[in-house]
Amino acid sequence: MLNSSRKPIEAISDSPSVSISHQISRVVMITAAIAIVVTMSVMLAVAAVLAQSASVERARTIAQLLAASAEVPLILNDAERGREVLSALSTSEGVIGARLIDRNANELASTKASSVEPFAAAGNSILRRLDMNKVTAVIPVVDQGDTLGYAEVTIREQYLSRALSGFVASGFGVLAAMALIWVVISRSIGRSVSMPLTRFSEVTRKIRDTGDFTHRLPANDHVSEVRALSEDFNAMLAVIERSTTEVRERNRDLAQLAFYDPLTGAANRVLLLDRLTQLIDAHRRDGQPFAVVAFDLDDFKLINDRLGHQVGDAYLRALTIRCKAELRAADTFARLGGDEFIALLPEVATRENALIIAHKLAAAVHGANHVHALPNCCTASMGVALYPVDGESTDTLLARVDAAMYRAKAAGRNQIRCVGELLTSEQNRQVSHEN
Repeated sequence: MLNSSRKPIEAISDSPSVSISHQISRVVMITAAIAIVVTMSVMLAVAAVLAQSASVERARTIAQLLAASAEVPLILNDAERGREVLSALSTSEGVIGARLIDRNANELASTKASSVEPFAAAGNSILRRLDMNKVTAVIPVVDQGDTLGYAEVTIREQYLSRALSGFVASGFGVLAAMALIWVVISRSIGRSVSMPLTRFSEVTRKIRDTGDFTHRLPANDHVSEVRALSEDFNAMLAVIERSTTEVRERNRDLAQLAFYDPLTGAANRVLLLDRLTQLIDAHRRDGQPFAVVAFDLDDFKLINDRLGHQVGDAYLRALTIRCKAELRAADTFARLGGDEFIALLPEVATRENALIIAHKLAAAVHGANHVHALPNCCTASMGVALYPVDGESTDTLLARVDAAMYRAKAAGRNQIRCVGELLTSEQNRQVSHEN
């Protein structure tokens, strides 16, 4: 495993490296270009505001001159004289329209420049939108505090508009050129800087999703810093992989010691009580009963005394294997210590079914005697209980099935007793026949 984890690291190419500072300099250049474009945009905005302000001020000045000459036409409501006043201003540079409006908001006289508006003939909507210096100013015509009407003037600073529009067009041209340059350079930046980070992200995501620390970075990047980081990252993954394997093996061993008998591999008392508690909780949810079969070995002491503990241990292991073979995967077979065992049987609801399984376990105990040559066969005295009829708590159920087991032993051994009743030899034979 360790050799395979080193392969990606050793496969790094010997091609010349490029400092990441070179990559950063590219980013700085691009940032400077963007700053230039932003500066141009700000300057354009300022120029537009100043041009607009100058146009507004000039329009107000012309409107004030018109208002000063418009008192008589408005007082007399003389449209002809009003047109004469307006015609005097129509020749002013940039004026494209003017009106005299009486106090009732009715137009008294108006005039428009005969020249075509800038950009209108070209039919270019974009340039017309850029023509931002067309402004209108309205000045009241007042005589001794009384408002006679209004003088309205609309002007356009044609040359200023053209200059501003040209500046806008050139700015867009520069922006388009810079955008093209940015696209070209960004590809190189993406390959040289983004791709290594993407590979890091892909590997870490795989490790996160699978918990498998055997994944490695293909550390073949030309950037020296990225190569070094990839090597360190892969080395770290190798260390984590070894540590994780060791921790899993240690946890597996600890779990085996904590929940299973080290001699037979059967569940120990801790796991038995946990499974029993789970069955009781499940019964409270869905009402499903279960059965408990406990047994103690008869004459097991003779095997240890006459043949030694090594043969006795071999007998216990063979017994466990045979008993587990008679049980389902959902059943729990536990060794409580010495020669005492117990089986939890979920979804076994009747004594008859529990007795059938008890007889199978008794046959398995007898069949394990092949490991020794003693004439005396080791048998089992068994107790059988049902939950909840024979006890609704863990302590009560175990105490009663234990008492039934000892009644079977006191009755002459190699017997089966149910909690609360005695099982006759005839019933024993009947159950065995049914099995």
